[in-house]
Amino acid sequence: MSERGRSSRDGRDNRDRRDGGWTWGLISKTVSGRGRGRGRSSSSHWGHDNRHVMKADALKPRRGSWGRETRDAKGKGKGKGHKGREWRPKTVVRVDADAIGRHCEVRGAHGSSIQAMVMTEQGIYTASQDKNLKRWKPKLSSTGVFELEAELTVPLPDSGHSLLFSGGWLFCGLWDGQVQAFAQDGSVSVLKGHSKRVTTLAVHQGVLMSGSADKEVRLWQMDPAAKTFNCTHAIEESLPGPISKIHVLGNHLFVGGLYGLAMLDLATLKVTKLLPPTKAVTDLLEFQGHIIVAYSEGMIKIFDAEGNQKSEKSLDAGPILRLAGLESGPRVLCGHARGQVSTITLPSFEFKTAFQALPGQKIDSLLCAGHDGIFLIGSQDGSLQLWQRVEGGLPPG
Repeated sequence: MSERGRSSRDGRDNRDRRDGGWTWGLISKTVSGRGRGRGRSSSSHWGHDNRHVMKADALKPRRGSWGRETRDAKGKGKGKGHKGREWRPKTVVRVDADAIGRHCEVRGAHGSSIQAMVMTEQGIYTASQDKNLKRWKPKLSSTGVFELEAELTVPLPDSGHSLLFSGGWLFCGLWDGQVQAFAQDGSVSVLKGHSKRVTTLAVHQGVLMSGSADKEVRLWQMDPAAKTFNCTHAIEESLPGPISKIHVLGNHLFVGGLYGLAMLDLATLKVTKLLPPTKAVTDLLEFQGHIIVAYSEGMIKIFDAEGNQKSEKSLDAGPILRLAGLESGPRVLCGHARGQVSTITLPSFEFKTAFQALPGQKIDSLLCAGHDGIFLIGSQDGSLQLWQRVEGGLPPG
């Protein structure tokens, strides 16, 4: 959620933003199918035969739809309920405490965990452990509710764990250590070097950076003539174990891993600081020249660009898996291991509320569209949800 690159509302100056958030306004202005439902495509790559869509009107709710819990808990108490059924917490479709409502849920969007999401001009891409990359098109229904149509499925050689869109290329990090790169002109390139899953991708000054569970950060540069990417540096010394997230801030690359957070000097490519605590980092988010760090145990910290700690907070919802920056508010969204989402107000960094988005499954990916308070949740079970925070509050239920 950096302040950089916000000078152009139509997104022309923002094309290297890693979350692709600049494209949402473009997509929302060009959505087709108003009043025609979900429709169908002539493409043979839809890949959504088994999907089931659950809708909850965020802008024009049906009578009584807001505030209802959409899935019943199975059994009673903790653990297993009657007849061995697993207990699952109830989910909500409306969060009045922070004016958040759910537009739709696509069950079975993928056959397994949705590990990463990114937005491009063409639509929203999701990568999953089911070895598929999918593209989704948001469409506005006749009731004013956004729905998601799967319009393309790309088989991957292994499960997908990270996504990045930059410079006309879509990069997908895989379980086996490869990075698949797809160009808008149809070119495909394969980046080989990592030995384990590629968990995080970033771009800085035209250099692609990848972090992996093999404890390495690799730097890649493109050969424009051949449209291939060559590894120029492989960095492992003093990094904090298997890597979960990287992010460039100021003159440093912040590297989050199993054993904490390291600061890598971009000029020397050497680690200059290891920031306490030495606990597993799950995600990083930039805001106004600071880095927000999520730890798996349920704590978040804020550091400045020089690594000085400014604030910290523990969340009652427990282990944090994902962070995302919502421009509406603005807010930090924290996705938890038991299906909750916590919201934190910025810049005060005060906890606002928490709600149950998923019935006990992990929130394995979060994506903020960068427009109109829209955000998406990718579930451990392959479900995909679209939510919105509405400035001024939700309509009456």
